[in-house]
Amino acid sequence: MKPVAGREPLWLQRAQEARRQADRFAAAMAYLDGLAEVPTDQRPLNGLYFLGLDLEERRRILPRLQELLALAPERPLARFLLAHWLHDLGERERSLSISREVARTGLAPHRLRPDSAVGAGGQPDALIIGAPKSATTSLAAYLCGHPAIWVHPLKELHFFDNHWERGEEWYRAQFPSLRRTGSIVRLEATPDYLQTPEAPARVQSLLPEVRLIVVLREPLARAISWIGHMRTQVGLEGETEALLRQEMENLEALDPAERAQLGWFFPNALSGSLYADQLGRWRKHVPAERILLLSFEALVLNPEPVLRRVLAFLDQDPAGLPPGRTYVAYNRGREQLHPIDPNLARRCRDGVLAEAMELWLEL
Repeated sequence: MKPVAGREPLWLQRAQEARRQADRFAAAMAYLDGLAEVPTDQRPLNGLYFLGLDLEERRRILPRLQELLALAPERPLARFLLAHWLHDLGERERSLSISREVARTGLAPHRLRPDSAVGAGGQPDALIIGAPKSATTSLAAYLCGHPAIWVHPLKELHFFDNHWERGEEWYRAQFPSLRRTGSIVRLEATPDYLQTPEAPARVQSLLPEVRLIVVLREPLARAISWIGHMRTQVGLEGETEALLRQEMENLEALDPAERAQLGWFFPNALSGSLYADQLGRWRKHVPAERILLLSFEALVLNPEPVLRRVLAFLDQDPAGLPPGRTYVAYNRGREQLHPIDPNLARRCRDGVLAEAMELWLEL
């Protein structure tokens, strides 16, 4: 590929093209080039984390990754990424040691009283559980600005869906433990939890008092945005309308009981927007007062009051937010969204998305 000069750096253009071609190793090498170019840039680290490299690919890349991470050793995101890779490659004790150390030292920027932190081996007080492509990255970033909120640097830990087998000790090593209860809110954000059928029971078994934050976007708009995301990130093929129509027909072929227990369902555009079914599973395990539902559209158009609602839900003072703050949109989709056929849109909204539309309209 010969990248076209533009606002995005060449390494990122190469990585995106490699991902579209399903060449994970080439994408990884491009991300490493980006890390070498600007050691403090977060994008190469996030790209490597979400790339889904197999163990052999990680083993081949690890020496160069460690060399590059040494250039920015103080960065929590880099060290957590290294710890995750080491765990999967069999270096469990070293991985846990790194995670605990990063969790403990990561409290420093929050300007807490010295008696707040006692080390690592804690747990999150709140989870942002969904929905994907609904500004959860932006919300997590905004909350990071509050001195009494600690957000895990690796957005989307995926413990309760993809990494459950790593066990409780691994998960607790990701969070600082506190001497004073309530002195800080520790938060993790993995939007795929909302749709994962096993996640509600797992969360309740490990975190019985956790609070949940859910951001819901107009269901069809979210589905269309998801298709654009999948096309950009993993090379999903097919026209948007054809993909929606096929998924809609596949969903219509399922009985309501099957849809109520549905997890990932290719391409997971309309399926990922079945909010009523997804929330129904969570409400069986978590009382309503510990679930906060937010509107994506309100968060995007007027973030300040939405953020104040979140802080009240977390029992935190909005006055702690930094003065002169701005609300930049994070993880914005790169593909321009176009209107779809009105008849298809109506059929989706009145059919498989009807309950989700009703729920969203009540926000």
